Amino acid sequence: MNSSLQLGKIMGIPIRLHWTFLLVIPLIAWSFASISQQGYGMTYGLGSIEPVSLRWTYSLIFAVVLFACVALHELGHSYIAHKNGIIIRSITLYFFGGVSAVEEIPRNPRLELQMAFAGPAVSGVIGLISTLLASLLPESSNAAIMLWTLGLMNIILMVFNLIPAFPMDGGRLLRAWLATRMPYIRATRNAAGIGKIFAILMFVLGLFSFNFMLLFVAFFVYVGASEEEKATEIIVSLEGIKVRDIMSAQVRTIGPDMTLRVLKELMFKEKHRGYPVMTGDEMLGIVTLTDLQSVPDEQLDHTVVEKVMARKLYVIAPVEEASTAMKMMNEKQIRRLPVMDNGRLVGIVSREDLVRALELSSGQDMKR
Repeated sequence: MNSSLQLGKIMGIPIRLHWTFLLVIPLIAWSFASISQQGYGMTYGLGSIEPVSLRWTYSLIFAVVLFACVALHELGHSYIAHKNGIIIRSITLYFFGGVSAVEEIPRNPRLELQMAFAGPAVSGVIGLISTLLASLLPESSNAAIMLWTLGLMNIILMVFNLIPAFPMDGGRLLRAWLATRMPYIRATRNAAGIGKIFAILMFVLGLFSFNFMLLFVAFFVYVGASEEEKATEIIVSLEGIKVRDIMSAQVRTIGPDMTLRVLKELMFKEKHRGYPVMTGDEMLGIVTLTDLQSVPDEQLDHTVVEKVMARKLYVIAPVEEASTAMKMMNEKQIRRLPVMDNGRLVGIVSREDLVRALELSSGQDMKR
């Protein structure tokens, strides 16, 4: 089940709305409807708007516009990426903000600097324009209060994203700057280490101030730094390794009319968790241990492979990078990929093959 709703496309990039977004809109509206204080000479928050029904109307509109600003922030990254030929699969709005699904983060420090800075720059421009427009309107008007609040929030968004810690843009800016002075993987490790220090400091501050939001952000930053470091090490370690170098060329295939009882015995005997299903040279699907386990034991003798196999196939070519296979498996949540060459099955690559390749190349990582 897809947990996101596609709203449309901008520059060919699907803009999606995660279901968690629907939960946070009322929360944000309530938060700003409860605030009314002076901020840098003007009213910050929508709590002073009367009557209450109008206040809630403004607050709900504000919450939606604020997330539209987050989408524009992400589009800032995407515009630079798109301009330089990098594929953006989608932009998804979550309860904590927007996330761009980038095909591959550029290893060019200058390009990564441009991409990382584009998002905060968009937020900064929106913040500046909003506050300038607010200053031109009567100070006590509802429109001025809303624009001033929107402007301050975008400036806060810009500053927050410039914190030098993954997964914020500041972490990528720091990594790009370090990558001009040292190997890319070491730059990532150093940037991730600095991000973890920021996360620990935020956690301690949140603990002593009983600020649960700060604790959540600290956890988010620490995990983001760790994941970025791990993902980069994997990509760098698999660099230059082709699928054909690590795939299993001797592929055991089965027919669609095999019973699941026979398949279970075969899996137990050969210790394989999945098999391509073939009729002659045509691959019909792939059947895995998970498919087998979905059928009650008493039905195994009367159910054939064709009834439970996965017909939607994800395949890869032997000339593709091993890192591409790793990304596909992670994105599709699968454990193996048939390797096809000109429509012919020539092998199969599994997570175990990738792990083995990582172990063999780990000794070279420190040299990169």
